[in-house]
Amino acid sequence: MPALWRRILALTLIAGVALAVTEAVAGETFQGRVRESLIAADLSGTKVALLAVDLTTGAELFEVDADEPMLPASNMKLITSAAAIHTLGPDFVFTTDLNLIVTGPVDPAEASPLPIADPSSSGDNTTRSTALVIRGDGDPGFADPKLLSEHGLDFEALLSAWVTAVQREGVTRVDQLIVDDRVFDREFIHPSWPQDQLDRWYCAQVAGLSFNDNCIGVYTEPTEDGQAPRITLVPDMPFLQTITRATTGNADTFWISRRTTTNDLTFWGIVKHRRTTPVYVTVHDPPALFARVFADRLEAAGIRVMSMGRPGPETRVPPGKPLYRVRTPLALVLSRCNKDSQNLFAEALLKRMGQRITGAAGSWPSGAAAIRMFLQRSLGVNGAAISIADGSGLSRDNRVTARLLVELLRQIDQDPAKRELFRDSLAIGGVDGTLQNRFGGELTGRVLGKSGYIKGVSTLSGYLDVPVVPDASGNPASGTRTIAFSLLFNDIPPGVPGRKIKQFQEGLISLLYDNLAQPTPEPAGLGG
Repeated sequence: MPALWRRILALTLIAGVALAVTEAVAGETFQGRVRESLIAADLSGTKVALLAVDLTTGAELFEVDADEPMLPASNMKLITSAAAIHTLGPDFVFTTDLNLIVTGPVDPAEASPLPIADPSSSGDNTTRSTALVIRGDGDPGFADPKLLSEHGLDFEALLSAWVTAVQREGVTRVDQLIVDDRVFDREFIHPSWPQDQLDRWYCAQVAGLSFNDNCIGVYTEPTEDGQAPRITLVPDMPFLQTITRATTGNADTFWISRRTTTNDLTFWGIVKHRRTTPVYVTVHDPPALFARVFADRLEAAGIRVMSMGRPGPETRVPPGKPLYRVRTPLALVLSRCNKDSQNLFAEALLKRMGQRITGAAGSWPSGAAAIRMFLQRSLGVNGAAISIADGSGLSRDNRVTARLLVELLRQIDQDPAKRELFRDSLAIGGVDGTLQNRFGGELTGRVLGKSGYIKGVSTLSGYLDVPVVPDASGNPASGTRTIAFSLLFNDIPPGVPGRKIKQFQEGLISLLYDNLAQPTPEPAGLGG
């Protein structure tokens, strides 16, 4: 067996994928070797769609059912991100504003009260002279813990800056705190998301005003055996209704439930060790809850808040005097969307695109329409060829093909206005994001992509950068050869471990890399 194939066999066996490599196989096409590897891997009826294309030559390196509609899981974020760059523009910036209105108060007859407002503190709505307006732009990165920490801030520091901005105006009483979240509709939860997981961080509600990833972080610390543990909420929300059923004991089984359509929390299980990372639980109606949190901090600073409300659909809210603006560039949102696979960020991009093309409150249907328009204009793809339910891939109603994903990756790679922004948003194998612990060794830094997982689905799409090597006669070469690939696995039986699918994906990319990174005039046996 030639040294090259001995090396490939060793790599694939290490990855847990037994490829039947023989002297005869070495003379077959790479396409044939991929099909052989699928048979040898014994994935027990898993549905597979694969495609890899050399972006320099346009040649297909391998293809298996690339036109078959498949659930993309989080590979859907690649489509959403590309559409957002096109629809919103590479230089788009989300803005969240805090404004002060000292005249022209909102007519209380036209304002719907926030469900968490305390009627006893309503005040006299007909004589208001001071209002604070929080105007959301759909920014999923507003008060995002990771983005704040990169600027040396946290949630409380941001709120303190807002309170200080109000104090500078000499305000001691806010007659109405107004939350204008009308950039999006108020359908916070997609109807096809898993109903039994809506309190998990990856099912965070999607709103025109988001904060803290629309989650609460819960820290626990044991006390005496059998006694309730100490529980800390971040952000602090002393006004929430909480029930502690958890106890201190010899195990760590702590978990949280949230009562539907409320922010009432119940703590369950056993706490043995002090948590240094929080357990996250989603919040209900993020704009309303943020208003309540901000009101709490204003009150703590001696500024009375008499009432809270959100404008009706047709209510005109005067712009007022700007007090504070938070800006989040599209590049940061794309990075959180793709590197870290934050579903909230993808869904906010989708709804914001819907708002951009319609001028009305962004919604899942209008956002899906924006993506179809992008695909038709960019790839000539008929909207019926793809099923778009949401932007993150959490819904099981999405359908895409491996060919569409690869063609999209090709189109972006050849567009100088989009290429760098898009590639920078992807996880880097062996370096960061969801691929930090995958594709190490000689593949470190050479795989840029997006992984995806929902029950029965495992996907991986992106780029493989292969260094150009000297040819067989020893002539020097330089540069990089880029391969776009999409590896989609659906209907994975419960008996097939998810790690086995990932190992197959990694083994296939390793095999492709080794086959291409050889000093030959033309890659041997590719195509076919």
